[in-house]
Formats: sequence, structure tokens, C-alpha cells
Amino acid sequence: MSVINKLRNNINAIVLSRKLRKMHPGIHKSTRFQEPSNITIGDNCNIGENSYLLCWKKYRHGPVDQDLNGKIIIGNNFNATRNLTIQSCNEITIGNDVLIASNVFICDYNHGINDIENPYLNNYLSLSQVVIEDGVWIGQGAFILPGVKIGKKAIVGAGSVVTKNVPEYCIVAGNPARIVKRYNTGSGKWECEDSSAKSKR
Repeated sequence: MSVINKLRNNINAIVLSRKLRKMHPGIHKSTRFQEPSNITIGDNCNIGENSYLLCWKKYRHGPVDQDLNGKIIIGNNFNATRNLTIQSCNEITIGNDVLIASNVFICDYNHGINDIENPYLNNYLSLSQVVIEDGVWIGQGAFILPGVKIGKKAIVGAGSVVTKNVPEYCIVAGNPARIVKRYNTGSGKWECEDSSAKSKR
């Protein structure tokens, strides 16, 4: 890419980032965007300080030259406290009314590991998708890893590492995250997943 094209792309990115902030006054001025043209944010959204929304269109390292098309799509009434990092090389979709606490990390890719003769940085990226459905609450310091779908109204406990799908109306916690409670629509209560825990109540 020529110096002129790089300069033009950088200027466009700055203009688009400013446009996003103007359209969404709830986004803190310290929030950083990569490829803002690939980022969609709904109405009434708030993103706290020191947050990063990063989309990538290319991965280059050593012999690897991989085309990408990262996209971040965020619904309405989204609230993230601070220090949120979302990194996309493919697609991350977040629904409406999602609440995210501080220091949460979400990504949809990983470094390849099959070519063990070379450094992992010299492997092609492995791409997945992440889907976070409506009404989800993600606790402080959680990690949402590639290929995960978190169902409607699920809750992710603080410090959890989510490595597989989370059903709707469940609470998960731990590393790796496991279901600890489910919402019982009949009783209107969250009930322990472990039957022995139920008997102790």
C-alpha cells in the first residue's frame, strides 16, 4: 500500500471514529476504534473509558498474508462500564439490552496451532463467530472466546472464561465456565444446577 493510500485510510478512520462518537454521545472519548466502517452500534449505547473496538482486515506475519473482514455489530441499549476489549477478524454480534462490567475481553479468532514446525505467529488465524443475545449480563473480568453463543438473558459470572455455548436463562461461572443456575419460569426463581446443592437449601 502506498504512503498516500495509508494516509488516506488513516484520515478516513479518524473521520469515521469521530462520527461514531458524535452519533453515540454515551461512548467515552478515550474509546479506540479499528476499521470503524465495520462497526455498527445501536441507539442509547454507553461504552466506558479505555475501551477498544477493533476490527481487522489483514493479518501479516512472516510468510502469512491473510485477508480478513472483521465486523462488530452492537444492538440498542448496550452498556459497558470500562476497559472493554472486542477484537474481530470475522463477526461478533451483540444483541439489545446487554450489560457488560469492567475489564471484559471478547474475540472471534485465535492463532493457528497446527503448523507446529513454525512459530504460532506464523500460522494462519483460525476464525469463528461470537453471538451474545438480548439481555445478557457479563460480569467483571470475563473472557468470551471464539465460537461462543451466549443465549438470551444468560449471566456470566465475574472472572469466567467462556469456551462453549451458554443456553438462555442460565448463570455460568468458572474457568472454564459451567452452568451453576437456571431460571425456572414456573417458580420465577434461579435454581441451582447441582441437585445436591438444591437439597441443601
